[in-house]
Amino acid sequence: MERTREQRQERIVEILSLLHKGGSFEEAKDLFNQEFEGVDVTEITAAEKALIQGGLNPQEIQKLCNIHAAVFKGSINEIHRSNLEHEQPGHPIHTLKLENQVLQSLLTDEIDGLLVKMKTGDWSQKDRLLHALEDLMQIDKHYARKETLIFSYMEKYGITAPPKVMWGVDDDVRDQVKALIQLVSSEKVAYNPLSEKWEQAKNEIEEMIFKEEEIMAPMTLDVFSLKDWEKIAEDSFDIGFAFIPEPLPWKASQSALEKEQEREPARQLAIQQAKETTEGIAAGLAETAESTAEEHYDWETQTSAETIVLPTGTMKMEEMIAMFQVLPVDLTFVDKDDRVRFFSEGKNRVFPRTKSVVGREVVNCHPPKSMHIVQKILDDFRSGARSEADFWIDLHGKKVYIRYFALKNEQGEYLGCLEATQDITEIQAIKGQNRLLDGKTE
Repeated sequence: MERTREQRQERIVEILSLLHKGGSFEEAKDLFNQEFEGVDVTEITAAEKALIQGGLNPQEIQKLCNIHAAVFKGSINEIHRSNLEHEQPGHPIHTLKLENQVLQSLLTDEIDGLLVKMKTGDWSQKDRLLHALEDLMQIDKHYARKETLIFSYMEKYGITAPPKVMWGVDDDVRDQVKALIQLVSSEKVAYNPLSEKWEQAKNEIEEMIFKEEEIMAPMTLDVFSLKDWEKIAEDSFDIGFAFIPEPLPWKASQSALEKEQEREPARQLAIQQAKETTEGIAAGLAETAESTAEEHYDWETQTSAETIVLPTGTMKMEEMIAMFQVLPVDLTFVDKDDRVRFFSEGKNRVFPRTKSVVGREVVNCHPPKSMHIVQKILDDFRSGARSEADFWIDLHGKKVYIRYFALKNEQGEYLGCLEATQDITEIQAIKGQNRLLDGKTE
């Protein structure tokens, strides 16, 4: 007797629950293979949602995310595709898959090969291995484009849970690669711990390749519009690419745009199905696609008078834009509803920003492990518990100073938050004096 969708869902939850209660991977895999010929991406995410709603810690979902994917690997059904534009060079999915091809070669052909030689005692390969691992850190840009752009649009359509899980794994990979670089740089590096740490990192990276291409890509191709993909492709150049040269700019073909109109009812159904599978995982974050889509870009259609009148003077719009572009501090304004509304466009930003971030909830612009810190700051600003918060971190050889300020009107009402980020490396190195017109003196 054929199961209903609800009955299928209940059984998938039972199989995943078995894993979380200590059951073996082989047992879960066998059960799935016996009872199912295939599973949709939406069924996987809905099952994970049900586990969290049943009281399971979301962090536990992240820990077993790779195992979940492995249970269903090879059985994920192809749903429908928005079009075949994603097979064209320059389309963000085409670029993502091309980067993954080169990444996989780096993992297996280069790094695995070097470790085979080192296992026999050939430590002359150590420097080459170090360079290969440093090349592997390009994965940061690959993940940053996904987190900054694709995740932003997933949230736009109410798909909130997969980005949280995947971002957490991305950060784990970043940490693992950094640890490997540090280990190989050590004079006391030994083969066994090096090999063990490498296998852990490689497994995480390969599982993420699978999740990107077999779970995230099909879901987003079902839901995103061609205009969404065009904007993602355009903004991708602001972040950069990993392992490959810059792709050609991509625009949807006229025939694809025409076909998209025909499948719009199917896209709206896919949006609703995707949203339903993730509602409730992060309470308050999921919104209807229609309301979020309108708010997400309403700022782009606004017009202003040529001259802006301020309490202390006036500036023309082009003058204000030029001023923000040369400020040595990156500014980001978050409104009273905790949504990003503005960022300055300096030439050398510390953290990448693209226009797609405008309208996004600011906590979702941060890795899962720091979301609670950001939310606590905003809550304290809103309640008046504090008005400033400072942080300083070491990033890519730079000392970065990050400051948050609560903004209030004359009546003391909370208006939002200003984030100011600055590379203070050179400032810390200043010595002596450099008086106006006199030049530097020690």
